Amino acid sequence: MISRHSIEESSNPLARLNYIPLLDEVLKVLKNWQIFKFSENDDRLLISAYNIAYKIAIKPNQPQLNPLQQNLGIRAATVNFISDTEYYSKIKEIKEELTKQLQKACGDKKPQDCLENICTPLSNFNSKNNQIELPFSYPFSNNYNFISQRLIIENSSLSKRRKGSDSIIKAHVLNVKFQGISQFNDNLLNSLRAYIDKIVQSESDDFDSEELKEVLTDVLDENLNRKQSELTEIKKIIDTESLPRLLRDIKIDYLDYLKQECAKTNLGQNHPEGFQCLEALINRLSRFLDYINKSDLEDSHYEVTYLMNEGDALNLRTAFSQADAFDKLPIIPQYEGVIGESVDKERGIKEFNLGLNLKFNNSVNTYSEESVIDYYMNEIDPKNKRHIDQLDDPGKAKNFKKKVLMIACLYYFIFAVDEDGQIADKDYDPSVQFEAEVLNKLKPGAVSDEEVKSLLEHIKNLILNSQTWRVREKLDSLKKILQDFLKLKEILLPHSKTVQLCLNKDILKKTSRKIITSHQFFRMNLEENDTLKAKAQEALAYMEVMPDEVNPQSLTSLSVTFTFDDVRYFKQDDKQNFSMKYDLNGIKALPVVFVPGLRNIKTKQWQYHDMYLKDFQNQKLILINYKPEEVQEQIFDNSQSPEARIYRQVFTLLTYLCISVCREPIILDSQKNEKLFIPLFRFHLKDINLAAKKVKRENKTAEKVITETHENEAAKEITTEDEEFLSSLSKALAHILRRDCLADAQGLNVKEDKSFTFRVQQAMSSLYSLIPKTFEFKGGYKPQLDKLAMIVVSSWLSDAVWNERDKADRISNIYGEITVINRISETTVKIEPLKTFADNQPHSKIYSEPEIVRDEILKLYEKGYRDFLFIAKAPYSRSLGITKLESDPDSLFFMDQKVIQFLKQGKEDIKLYPIFMDTYPAINLTKSEVDSLYIPDTEELEKLSRDKSQQTRVFLNLFTGRTIDKKRRFYNSVVCYSSLLNIYDVADTKVIMQGLLDKNSPLQQTLIQYITLFHFSRYEMSRNLAFKLDPYSKLIGDKGIGTVSTYNYSDKNVKFNNLAFLTSIRSALYGK
Repeated sequence: MISRHSIEESSNPLARLNYIPLLDEVLKVLKNWQIFKFSENDDRLLISAYNIAYKIAIKPNQPQLNPLQQNLGIRAATVNFISDTEYYSKIKEIKEELTKQLQKACGDKKPQDCLENICTPLSNFNSKNNQIELPFSYPFSNNYNFISQRLIIENSSLSKRRKGSDSIIKAHVLNVKFQGISQFNDNLLNSLRAYIDKIVQSESDDFDSEELKEVLTDVLDENLNRKQSELTEIKKIIDTESLPRLLRDIKIDYLDYLKQECAKTNLGQNHPEGFQCLEALINRLSRFLDYINKSDLEDSHYEVTYLMNEGDALNLRTAFSQADAFDKLPIIPQYEGVIGESVDKERGIKEFNLGLNLKFNNSVNTYSEESVIDYYMNEIDPKNKRHIDQLDDPGKAKNFKKKVLMIACLYYFIFAVDEDGQIADKDYDPSVQFEAEVLNKLKPGAVSDEEVKSLLEHIKNLILNSQTWRVREKLDSLKKILQDFLKLKEILLPHSKTVQLCLNKDILKKTSRKIITSHQFFRMNLEENDTLKAKAQEALAYMEVMPDEVNPQSLTSLSVTFTFDDVRYFKQDDKQNFSMKYDLNGIKALPVVFVPGLRNIKTKQWQYHDMYLKDFQNQKLILINYKPEEVQEQIFDNSQSPEARIYRQVFTLLTYLCISVCREPIILDSQKNEKLFIPLFRFHLKDINLAAKKVKRENKTAEKVITETHENEAAKEITTEDEEFLSSLSKALAHILRRDCLADAQGLNVKEDKSFTFRVQQAMSSLYSLIPKTFEFKGGYKPQLDKLAMIVVSSWLSDAVWNERDKADRISNIYGEITVINRISETTVKIEPLKTFADNQPHSKIYSEPEIVRDEILKLYEKGYRDFLFIAKAPYSRSLGITKLESDPDSLFFMDQKVIQFLKQGKEDIKLYPIFMDTYPAINLTKSEVDSLYIPDTEELEKLSRDKSQQTRVFLNLFTGRTIDKKRRFYNSVVCYSSLLNIYDVADTKVIMQGLLDKNSPLQQTLIQYITLFHFSRYEMSRNLAFKLDPYSKLIGDKGIGTVSTYNYSDKNVKFNNLAFLTSIRSALYGK
């Protein structure tokens, strides 16, 4: 909760939001609308939050209801209220009105009796036939048995290795070592001084040499003395972008490494086309980089445009200098997970260890595309429904046009062939053909918009349908040979290469006049705050990966050595057996179902979805209805419209408040350990009829005609904005509700096809994954710890401006969850998700004084907990450490020494184990008979990543013994747990050593077992229960709750954090 004393209003650049007009409108409509209605038998309660949200959203004169009146320069705006007091008061007033309406709906009955009648003992959902069925039946009484087995690891550091045929897992790991970091600043300065001498010499006929040198030197000194200057900015760019820029080129080297090793086998003979395609891909990628980096061509030569305003043209040289330049290709190496970083400050060396895998042109489920190539070709097709939608969306159009140009140019260049058939693909240089057929037609003003659209269609047809290009067939052959090669058990030799990462002198201005006039040496103005990101991208175009030799065109450089290593894992005899059971004791379920209403084609009347009528209407539950056709037509035709913003905010507000008002009357007996569980269930309406109708309507509006075939394709691929919102909202609601009871959210794709039964199994297993469970160790193992609390913490931005030199003014939402593990007998433990937490705090306090986390630790302390696993995002920056900003205190995030001391609050008997995790890809070489595999030995794991500075230590790797979805997933993943050393005081370091790193310590063995059990407690569904590889994915990462809860809500791409919004609503009702 933000208090005004913590944020100086006079200097606060954040947008200030006034929600009062909107909340007043909600209250006004609410007083004239009965939002609660019980069914005739009182078994179901209807909440009409949708009707009110829709009514307010479509009301005229929307600007006055907009809490955000300032768009320009705003990056995110959610909870920086003009007045906290007014906001909280109004929220309470709405809640009081809802409480009155619930009492009115109950009639003569008490709300307690009405709501408890809707509750069902969770044990009643126990399946009688051991089947998983709708609505909520699940075989809770089953007893599940698991086996966990120990592994050892081997890499190229060993002088003698075992046979690869004995290994069960393989992983390709990339080590990147930068050298010369400590000398970088001096080298850059010396190079600039030498450049001054060169200019003075070249212009000596026109100016007095000594005077000119003095003036230019003054410009340099002025830059050095200013805290924020172009030198500071170029150092930042090199600091943060060197590794990503290098990784773009290393992708080609990795493919070449695979090619060289593959050539030693007979696979090239057995799959000649696949091997030739691998050669062609490597050569074509290299030719593409050579083409866009031609020194004799100006930047303007590479400018292309598609439906763009003057000045908005895309520069291909700049666009493809980014680390993700090749990521849109269907088969390309990828980096997944940072296994470790190592710093040697004295020698100026920094190393990174990254996991490597390959993208294999798999399906794109989000859009129901059968392959990556189908997805991207539909993106560039001007007649495709998705293409039209994104062009029509003001918030997406600009970036989408650039994306289309990048896809079209990259795919054409990489897959073009010699049309005469005289030159093999691996030898063919398509540069001339690309310029004539693509680049010259995409240049600004070269041809009409319709001709550009025709070109895009032509490129799509060449890629997907040309019998001469045969792209799809070649990709299949390439995929086949690569996967067959990677499945081989023979161990590959390591491969190292040293290069120079250079900053080309072309980045400098050419004349003294330009330097003196602008007081800057660099061609782009790096001091323009509003365009700093764009200028950084422009600067990246001048960073080059060159051979390890003297380069006269280099302004400054870093020496880099990278190594590919084939890491192997072998079984050991140590095994651990245990069983798992659900603990349903005292749990009441209050199901909440979001039910879509659809218009009956024959009667034209609204009715609930058939699946609800078939499976749910006789179940006791709370029903929240909505009308997807209506909301798509009137609200989400523009996802950043005022209507969409108001609908989201009002629906979020009322849904949470209504559920809270229904939760409060339910009495729970703490003596009987009673708990309330609220499962939030939603339908995924990938309904072809609904989508096809939407396609017809929009294309009619655009006066376009789509054939039946195109219509069906478009319908198949639609994922509507309202569904995305409902999905993210239900997850955010579950997180906030879990602060006061058990809750989780789950969706189900309603399409009744062959996989429907399996999808129901997956959905129900996920819905119940938070139910408490007991684990019993077999074989005599006895854990040594009675009580352990696991705290997972993360954060996400809620309020910020674009023009920020540091992050101190930001507001962020800090959130997480707490799970407790209690020993209930010598060999049995219970794992119980205790609660979540969330708070909105100034960013300056999040990584120094996270009050909400400290408060939760103190509550647990009072309950007898002394040992805490503190799990957060890995504090890996991927930066070189050339610059270290005083205003950037969060380099270690939640792992900072100040945070650890703050959380302990002087209680010396608290043992806090700071842990961070990441994942990296690996290949399962055998069909495993065990459920999980683990490496708990720090000495073993140093073979994977060794930090010579002894600041980070990997202490546990976990690997699932089963592969989920074998058709789509060639790689499995390894979870890598690490901790920090030598940055804390002696006492804290001792705790970490004993609890996490000492393999002979009974406490360390117990903590390893508890972490492993936690993974099993959050299982995922194969055909049987399986070890959950990443049990933190709901909180940390690309699919974490902070990420999925954030969306754009204005045509200026201002971000809105719905989790932070919900946090503020709950704070108004219950405090922190």
